[in-house]
Amino acid sequence: MPGVGTKSTFGEWSVVLALAALATGAIAITALIAMPSDASPLLQNSATGFFAAVFFLAGPLAHLTGAVFGLMALGRQNDNRVLGLAGIVVNGASLAAGVFMLWAMASTFGAFS
Repeated sequence: MPGVGTKSTFGEWSVVLALAALATGAIAITALIAMPSDASPLLQNSATGFFAAVFFLAGPLAHLTGAVFGLMALGRQNDNRVLGLAGIVVNGASLAAGVFMLWAMASTFGAFS
């Protein structure tokens, strides 16, 4: 039908990506913390690989995509701008925290040798 527009969902997806990435990160941390010390090497390696994949690949990619979706929601007339702004804030804060943690880790290289 002419003149009928569909509602865009970029703001919603921005918040969903932020929450999904944070929840997946919490699961990865919990898996490492709750693992018994006598766990098999295969389980230890799998949990460590999952943690690395989440924190160094999937998490930052989800947060970057969520921030872009939030920006797109702000620029579109038929989207929820409040959710877009919330997605930008949560995704941006998560990305900033990750960059800060990488900087903190990199600044300690050579400090103990």
